[in-house]
Amino acid sequence: MRDFSTVYDLPNVPAVYAFYSGGRGPKYVAYVGIAGRLKQRIVQHVIRRDSSVTTGTSAVNLNPDQVTSLSWWVHPDFTETVGLKAAEMVAFEVLNPALRSRAGADNAGLTMLADKEFYNKMKSLFTGNPSGTIKFYSLSDAIKGINKLKKRVDKLEEMIAKLHSRVT
Repeated sequence: MRDFSTVYDLPNVPAVYAFYSGGRGPKYVAYVGIAGRLKQRIVQHVIRRDSSVTTGTSAVNLNPDQVTSLSWWVHPDFTETVGLKAAEMVAFEVLNPALRSRAGADNAGLTMLADKEFYNKMKSLFTGNPSGTIKFYSLSDAIKGINKLKKRVDKLEEMIAKLHSRVT
């Protein structure tokens, strides 16, 4: 598993993804969806905020400000939309998200789901480590980090001033 630092570092690959929430409380899966191009879809959710699940056009919605992390899974079976949609159904079962995408498996996807080998392969995928993760920092996290850096800079400036006074 590789950690990514920004949304713009994400690969543009077919994937099943999960948004997690729960800053101060227990972490839970807020939303599971699929993407033909992961980076493009996540940018739509958290940067542009114009996906149906973030704009409030669905009965319930996802608040990107409450998302604490993102994980995603890639697999060779995801190159075909039918495999991606069938895998999403398994992810719903394994991850039990509060929200699910509107997508569902069609007849071909349901046939894939009925295949025990495919189902077990996907279940193993979603119970294992994701292909990647991103942590989303809150404003509070950013302020704490800035304050920590400020203290370090202050100490360095103090050390430099002491060294400079010894030299002159």
